[in-house]
Amino acid sequence: MSEEIVTEKSFLQIKSIRTSSNAFIMKLKEGDVIIAIDGEMVHKNYEEFSKDLSEIKEKKVITLFREGVFFNTFIYGPLGVICENVTSEQIPELEIPNINDHFQKDETYFLFEVFKKPGSVAILLNTMPSILASIAPPLWILQNRLWTFLCITMVFYFLLFMISPWLFFIGWILKSWYVGNSQIDILRFFYRLHNYRLSLSFCAKSDKEAQEISRKFDEKIDFNFSYLEPVILED
Repeated sequence: MSEEIVTEKSFLQIKSIRTSSNAFIMKLKEGDVIIAIDGEMVHKNYEEFSKDLSEIKEKKVITLFREGVFFNTFIYGPLGVICENVTSEQIPELEIPNINDHFQKDETYFLFEVFKKPGSVAILLNTMPSILASIAPPLWILQNRLWTFLCITMVFYFLLFMISPWLFFIGWILKSWYVGNSQIDILRFFYRLHNYRLSLSFCAKSDKEAQEISRKFDEKIDFNFSYLEPVILED
């Protein structure tokens, strides 16, 4: 990439993504435009940018542009993509943004995943672990409506209690440890088991903001306990 092409108005657009790369896992797509890292605008060629990513020691927030929507997600290292420099002239809907409108450095961001199944409301998963899973697994399971897992868990507790109250106590501790450490993987497993598929992954400051971002990507998406206006049905 020639140095002259890289200007203050240029950004990196993803042209291809390697399977099983970080970008693939992050649900990035070909055509996504890289805008900024932790609020710092990215005006570099991909070789320089990739070198910067390889030096990341802790997670950062990357701001991207997709189909008219700006969004953030966490980044931990190299993406595993091929990029080229583009300008707002090449992508007319991409105006030079004020990054403060899309990322606030002093705010806390959470990673959200959106799972969808045709004909059903979507599921919004906040990947921040819940302390409830480590204290009272049955309540956490009930909260997340994992009915099969709840039945198995209650049978497990009942059998242990019938054998010995001490065995029940040890079983409760072990179950709490397992569920507390594996809760996000457990939720993902049960969503996939019921034919939900991961469609989006991004950062937001709250469930409400996450639902609003999801609606920008899909105007017909809806959630249980929704903060959004009802979906307008076509005649």
